[in-house]
Amino acid sequence: MASLDDVSTDDLRQVLAEVEGKKPTQRVMAAINYLEEDEATLEDVAERYGYTAGWLSRWLDRLERLADEPFEEVVYDEHRSGRPAELSDEQHERFVEALHDSPEEVGLDAPAWSVPLARHFLSEEFGVEYCERHVRRLMSEAGLSWKTARPEFYKSDERAQEAWQEGFKKKRDDLDDEYTVLTIDQTRQDLSTLIYAWFPEGERPSLPVTGAWDSIKLLGAVSDSGETFFLSCAENFNSDTTIRLLDALQTEFGEKICVVLDNASYFRANAVQEFVEDTPIELCYLPRDSPELNPAEECWRQLDQELGNRLFDTLDDLRDAALSALNRIKVPDIFTYLCL
Repeated sequence: MASLDDVSTDDLRQVLAEVEGKKPTQRVMAAINYLEEDEATLEDVAERYGYTAGWLSRWLDRLERLADEPFEEVVYDEHRSGRPAELSDEQHERFVEALHDSPEEVGLDAPAWSVPLARHFLSEEFGVEYCERHVRRLMSEAGLSWKTARPEFYKSDERAQEAWQEGFKKKRDDLDDEYTVLTIDQTRQDLSTLIYAWFPEGERPSLPVTGAWDSIKLLGAVSDSGETFFLSCAENFNSDTTIRLLDALQTEFGEKICVVLDNASYFRANAVQEFVEDTPIELCYLPRDSPELNPAEECWRQLDQELGNRLFDTLDDLRDAALSALNRIKVPDIFTYLCL
């Protein structure tokens, strides 16, 4: 009797989440049905999809290879030659070069490449529309592989941090009582993000995620009196969004604000400096690579815990959930971060 000795239904469901096309999906679904239904025969399951028992038996044997081969090589039919490439040689070379740089180098607001992101880039840059399976193949041929990045911990300079904290205390003492001290920061939230959680030992947990790279962007502020202010952004972070945030903070907390922020290019932009020049706004830039000094980071950490391991259907759902969660966070005391 046909079976899958080295491939589990969890393995097949992971493949099902990635596979595209009617026929490949049917093949994986039929295998899942057969393994999960104790009383089902090859004939019963195959008939649901309009095939014979022999067809299902052959696919069960083929799917056994999932234990050793990438699923693209197993569930899809062999590539048929003869279809002309839509990218020119010069465009293909530019695409490969882009893949070996950060997406940010080509103007995309993402830390690393994904198949949907590469597909979007091909469409926007070259006007070429490929299915995700073909884009995945192009990325593999370009020398990229699917893996988890190694963590790179911040190399902060403790002496620079201590000097900054001493300088900030002096600056704070020089400000008049009408000033509100605020710390600001930015974050992106995807439709689904997996984070660590507790699961029973011996199980292989799975949670629904999406391959979409859409996200919401948030700017946030924490005040010295324990108040918070969060602003959702439709576009990527830039000098204009920074200026709008500063303007909104003045409306919320008064004209005199002392804003502590990191060294992101859109925070340091000339347009931001020109906007601040004729206002009572004071900007205090943290030492480089020092997120641990910014209490707004703690707000994002709590937000990640609230939204992690959940799948949101739309960006509106994600935005509503994020803003609701931010209303429930425990607001950090900013001076435990900013002062020694």
